[in-house]
Amino acid sequence: MIKGTHTFIGGLRRVFPARIKVCVPFIVLGMTCVAYADQYHSEVRELDTTPPEAQQQDAKKLLESTTDPYARALLLRDLAGQAVDKKDYDTAAGYLEQALGQNALSGPAAEQMRKNLTQLRVAGGKPADVIRTLEPRVKGNAQASAEEQMALAAAYLQVKRYKDALPLVQRAVTATPNPDESWLQAFYAAAVGAGQEKEALPVLEKLVRRTPGRREYWLQLASLYHKAGNPERALATLELASRLGHLQSEDERLQLIGLTAQLGAPFEAGSLLQGWMEGGQVRKDAGHTEMLAGLWMRAHETDLAISALRDLMAIAPRPELSMQLGQLYLEEGRNAEAATALNAGLQDARTDRAGPVLLALGAASFNSGNVDGAIEAFTGAMRFPTTSKAAGSWLEFLRDPGALEQAKQLAKELPKEMQDIVLSNRLLGGTVTAQGSSIDLPSVTPATRSIGGRLTQIGAERDANADGSIPEWTGGITTPPAGFKPGGRLTDPYPDDKPLFTITLDNVAKYAAHLSDGHRQLFAKYKTFRMPVYPTRRSAVYPQAIYDATQANLGKARLIGSDALTHARLGFPFPQPENGVEVMWNHRTRFRGNSLQGVTSQAVVSQDSVSDVRKSVYKVLFRYGNLAKPADIDDENILVYGITWSGASASGERPEFVALFHETANSIKKSRAIWVLLGKVGKMLRLPPLGYDQPLYGSQGLAFIDMIDMYNGAFDRYVWKLVGKRELYIPYNAYRLDDGSQKYAQQLTYPTFNADNARYELHRVWVIEATERGGKTHAFGKRIFYVDEDTWNIALVENQDHAGKLWRFQEGHMLTNYEVKSSNCWPVITYDLQQGRYFAERMLAEDPPLQYDLPKITAQDFLPAAVQRKYSR
Repeated sequence: MIKGTHTFIGGLRRVFPARIKVCVPFIVLGMTCVAYADQYHSEVRELDTTPPEAQQQDAKKLLESTTDPYARALLLRDLAGQAVDKKDYDTAAGYLEQALGQNALSGPAAEQMRKNLTQLRVAGGKPADVIRTLEPRVKGNAQASAEEQMALAAAYLQVKRYKDALPLVQRAVTATPNPDESWLQAFYAAAVGAGQEKEALPVLEKLVRRTPGRREYWLQLASLYHKAGNPERALATLELASRLGHLQSEDERLQLIGLTAQLGAPFEAGSLLQGWMEGGQVRKDAGHTEMLAGLWMRAHETDLAISALRDLMAIAPRPELSMQLGQLYLEEGRNAEAATALNAGLQDARTDRAGPVLLALGAASFNSGNVDGAIEAFTGAMRFPTTSKAAGSWLEFLRDPGALEQAKQLAKELPKEMQDIVLSNRLLGGTVTAQGSSIDLPSVTPATRSIGGRLTQIGAERDANADGSIPEWTGGITTPPAGFKPGGRLTDPYPDDKPLFTITLDNVAKYAAHLSDGHRQLFAKYKTFRMPVYPTRRSAVYPQAIYDATQANLGKARLIGSDALTHARLGFPFPQPENGVEVMWNHRTRFRGNSLQGVTSQAVVSQDSVSDVRKSVYKVLFRYGNLAKPADIDDENILVYGITWSGASASGERPEFVALFHETANSIKKSRAIWVLLGKVGKMLRLPPLGYDQPLYGSQGLAFIDMIDMYNGAFDRYVWKLVGKRELYIPYNAYRLDDGSQKYAQQLTYPTFNADNARYELHRVWVIEATERGGKTHAFGKRIFYVDEDTWNIALVENQDHAGKLWRFQEGHMLTNYEVKSSNCWPVITYDLQQGRYFAERMLAEDPPLQYDLPKITAQDFLPAAVQRKYSR
């Protein structure tokens, strides 16, 4: 009696075009192998005769002389093993098919042989053979193994039977806890081939997360998002792919540019295209240059569009390009260049375009002082019905003797200077992240209040609070204290005041109800932090004109969206605010004098050092809150003109950089304009609108641009909720910090700003919660603002990360300038509670007194050309 057994050991791997990994074991066959009873259930069969030992005879010869089906099956299995050793998988598969055809093996043995046959067919790489072998017992068989389903699916994919492959691969992947990457690739290929992109998206997202270094995954994912009608996701995917260096071909880069423009960001798209053209990643040919010109025109960057069109004219000149260039020159007031370009385009212009071109040429000629050329162009335009009326009016005007003088005067005016523009690098930039910290603090329920009782002229509650700890407002400091010299350093009007008590870590729980969360967390983090609390002095005062204008604004001023103020003049626009953003507009438009010029100091303080000690120089002309000549914002649309520079000294002779800004009231009409003059370059660079969470120069990243003046810039990234009012201890009447009695080295202590000369008082503040708006992003997920009711100054800001942990806490030490009758924060401290550092700015103790209401400061001082001439020497 002979025991017939077989076993498979080892492994053989083959990767198909669909990249599915399958194992093909080596087959070890022998008539005398020891049987594995648990695998084959000890298959035993008695033969009529006892054959000689198989390993000592030629299997093929034995097969010819053997008629017993079981013996033949064993011999065929032996021949299959020999073929596998030679890696002749097709022959081996043929032997196994013959062996199965004998119908002599037991069920378990036959099933194992079929699995071996499947592996051999897969290894052979012929999809038709795999399908023929597997389809009868896998398709529709819920008991088939995941490996068998994947093998049949791979064969289907090779012959493009995607709909047949999809359910198989879907079941196999779902049933496998951690499927191989090649299986996910097959799932994606089957879903896309079957037209089921929705099924493919989550698979491809999983592949990107698992292997972010595979560029094809990113590109395929972006393509699927775009095809699915989600261009925003497609753009975000391509942006990340670009940052990871996965966009390698010109077409891939152009796809990112196109999506960026499609989603309403032509400036970003133009910046990308120009940068890649200059770097050689995108060819600088006619088509791409024309695309660049179009992007700059859509972004309303006329200077850049002109430059691109001129480059295009040099590559592939066309009449319509000349006409387009001429129109852009006209918009910029470069009339002589406009006339030249329009004249060149006119030579080959179509008849239906000639009239408008002649009309524009006439205007350009007149504005450049060429009256004869203007008459000739307008006379030509008279021949065309669409332009004859306008041309006739021009010719009538040119018959006036004064027209020639006007043309000569226009010709004397200098053309508008073309400024360099810094291109956007947002799509290749990084992100800001911060980790939260857990702090054990006493539970406090804020006591909120609504406005009530008698109001001051600007909307504060005039009456004292219930226990008298906040007194009645009686008009503020109307007379400067004795010893004050006009234009000099402010002296303390309350020199005899002593602290009522000092809050420390030991007694913080007692006063927690009147503390902001930011202050409570400072106590929890720094054992030495303290707050000397003084009697409350409601020192705030504004000029009578501000009071009158504020009352006139009541019920008239309004917002168009969050970032467009209209129908307001001079005073606070919303003395009785109805929402959070109206409170923020009161802060933005508060009276700070007609103009301001001065020097302050700033530094970063850490455990190791006081670093980045700099002087910041300001020159500001307030147009909205200007008593001498208040702006009509509905017409002029300017809130503030400003120049600032920073450096080791305040001389301004060789500043590291100079920033010029024009702050607008209605960003729908026009957003803020910003230029920067770099000392080493000597050129004015016009920047795209800055703000939000872009780092503030010299702060080592501890402050963002929108944290200047506690908060500035657009309101569109947050939803602004007016919570109500609280009574809080806030920094107030900070005269002793600025009177020169301390040096900066004494004030800049670690871990917190020196409280020796600080003063905290109990005041009523408006509480505003700003929560990140859907579809917008900012490094701060939520911000809480505490706005002093008497001045509309932001006194404290709690800036949280996206996990809801307090990250940066701003503390503005407020004082009233009784000479100018305005209030502001000097200095401002920004604590980073996660890094254990702070940024101190707007310090005045060692710098000269600020100068207000300088009569010689005019709007002309804030033109880009004027700033460049003055500061680039």
